[in-house]
Amino acid sequence: MASERLGSLMGRRAVLRGAGLGLAGVAGAALFGCSNGSSSSGGSSGGGTSADVANNGAPKNIKRADGFDPKFGQVPVNEKKVIRGGSFRRQAADTSRENDPEVSIALSDWEYIGDRLAYANGFTMKITPDMLVSYEWIDKLNLVLKMRPGIKTQNIAPLNGRIYTAKDVAFSIKRKAGLLDPKTAATKYARYAQFDGVTDAVAVDDTTVKVTLSKPNGSIMSALSDPRAIMISPENEQLGFKDPMKFASTGAWIPTSYVDGTRQTFKANPDYYRQWDDGGRPGFDTIEKVVISDRGSIIAAFLSGQIDVVSAVQPQEESQVQGVKGVQMSLTPGPTWDHFAVNLKMPQFQDDRVRQAFQLTVDYKSFSDPLGKGWLYAGPIHAMFPEAIPPEEIAKLPGYNPATKAADIANAQKLMEAAGFPQGQGIAFKQINSSAASLDSSVRLKEMWDKAFPKIKVEVSAQSDYAQFTNNLNSRTFEARSYNHTSVPDAAIDAVTYYHTKGGRNYQSYSKPWADEALDKLVAATTLEERKAIIQPFEKRYIAEGPPLLQIRHPADYLAIASHIGGMDMNVGPWAYNVYGVSARWNWQTEK
Repeated sequence: MASERLGSLMGRRAVLRGAGLGLAGVAGAALFGCSNGSSSSGGSSGGGTSADVANNGAPKNIKRADGFDPKFGQVPVNEKKVIRGGSFRRQAADTSRENDPEVSIALSDWEYIGDRLAYANGFTMKITPDMLVSYEWIDKLNLVLKMRPGIKTQNIAPLNGRIYTAKDVAFSIKRKAGLLDPKTAATKYARYAQFDGVTDAVAVDDTTVKVTLSKPNGSIMSALSDPRAIMISPENEQLGFKDPMKFASTGAWIPTSYVDGTRQTFKANPDYYRQWDDGGRPGFDTIEKVVISDRGSIIAAFLSGQIDVVSAVQPQEESQVQGVKGVQMSLTPGPTWDHFAVNLKMPQFQDDRVRQAFQLTVDYKSFSDPLGKGWLYAGPIHAMFPEAIPPEEIAKLPGYNPATKAADIANAQKLMEAAGFPQGQGIAFKQINSSAASLDSSVRLKEMWDKAFPKIKVEVSAQSDYAQFTNNLNSRTFEARSYNHTSVPDAAIDAVTYYHTKGGRNYQSYSKPWADEALDKLVAATTLEERKAIIQPFEKRYIAEGPPLLQIRHPADYLAIASHIGGMDMNVGPWAYNVYGVSARWNWQTEK
């Protein structure tokens, strides 16, 4: 597939009716539109088409484990009889903190309460309209979005059940693109650069929106498929984002309780626009976010039936969770990447040799193996993108290659000394993290720094207040961090977000003319070959210069799922974002 063209340029008139194609889906589609026919690759692990589930009460018009190929891992398909109702309980590190959908890094309540215009297949990145019925590129600079008519908002103030219209969509797109508040967007909106080139969004009528661009951006539909690209209304912004119990939109779930730092609950929206047989309409009556931060307590909660899913199963936990009767195990590549990053505003990190030394020092394999199976070597661009350097090639590069680890560390020590910091003397920084998982990673990285550079001074600082952690990143006031970020289902917008000077998540303050030039060309590229020719040299140069944002691994989504949870095969895969709030609407309860 990597050698095939994605199709003709966007200058032709291209129309989508009901389904779209991502870069990894069907190679015959242009970035700026789609052909009439499409197919998805792969099969399922014990699942199949709607014919297999016609009599068990599951949605009839869905394809189970769509796009999955066994080479990716394993995906359980629960085909037992559906029992509508009940409660779906998942563990969370905390209750929600930052709920402005544009500012939030991830996991805001809007992922439950609101909707996206489209979503991407978890494996193929095929784009499917959600709130939309179609989208159409009129030419390179004009996109027309056609909404489903009659989408009702939740019957809660300030929306009170009114119809969600094209005016709401236009408002939301302009907000995401930073057109309504450019100053705030430039400093706080995590993903505004994904909408690069958007100059306006106008409601033509109640169900039609015209989006105008000043330059081509073939990744707009992928940006609108991001799990955090939730549509809101002007009333939501006017009310503010502080009180989770006052949020209302069009989504599958309605907030019912919020106990700070302990638990959140949501009930299914009875007026939700999606029909059961089409999938994506909640099968559960309620969903609960149960705050458990200690890993041992998470496993205990799953064993006792207090929660229904365990994410990121670790090797020492496998025998315990697999001992649960009927447990379903799912292993697929994940969308995220663990990383170490430095703030280039600090003079000590501005010398390329210091950052090169950090990249060479990390023992990526020994860091990753204890954390669970299925992880992938990670370069600057997510390794599951077909344009990116594949993980097996990353593993051969200096620093990543286990066979050359001793020599790489020796070279790192020479580089640090040449930069004026022998044995790390004179290098001192606070390494912040958020959540128990990133604290563990941060401690293990510190151990690597201390061993290679005995005189370095690294302070590990856990910030449990997620809003404060987010503010430190947005304000670029941190010194260094160990954390985990999420890729979006498009290589171009992902690269721009993290590496372009104006990237919304370029918290490192990285700014290089050569990089901006390459990324601008990437956004305008229209074939897979063109993208690969830009991305892979970019990755190699970024690593060689000393990456201020150093990816360590792509963790797998390794899940233990209770026997009575159905539909998980509909929201796994790197681009399905299983742990995000957008995924829960696909699930239902079955017989045990």
